[in-house]
Amino acid sequence: MSAENPPKMPRAQTTYGAIVYWITILSCLICMVGPVISVASPENNVLNPYKLFNAIFQGKDAQTVWREVGNEFPGGHFYLKNFTYGDGFTQFGLALGCSVALWALIAAAVAYIGDKIYLYTVLAIWVAALVAISMIGIVGMH
Repeated sequence: MSAENPPKMPRAQTTYGAIVYWITILSCLICMVGPVISVASPENNVLNPYKLFNAIFQGKDAQTVWREVGNEFPGGHFYLKNFTYGDGFTQFGLALGCSVALWALIAAAVAYIGDKIYLYTVLAIWVAALVAISMIGIVGMH
């Protein structure tokens, strides 16, 4: 190949990269806005941010922090019920950023179907399913 004719990247790979890039940027922006909401409106949170940060900076473990600052740990997906709260919005941004591979793999699988590359379609869906299963909490390591 000459410099004038560089090889063309497969559509599924550029789609995957674009999805990862833009969702990561979006999740970073959400994670920057969430703490501002938390501090600007402390009563609009699952946990009081001032007590929370104080307990964290004192080096207390997670169970003690939840006991002192909140009631009990509301579960890993507490942000779904508390989306408009500052800490719920921040947790949504974190979950979105951590799940970016899932969304990108689904888009890549669609691109592979369009290109009629069925083996890679199945593999992309398989890995997306593994990510989804671990994200939901069905499979976990403790």
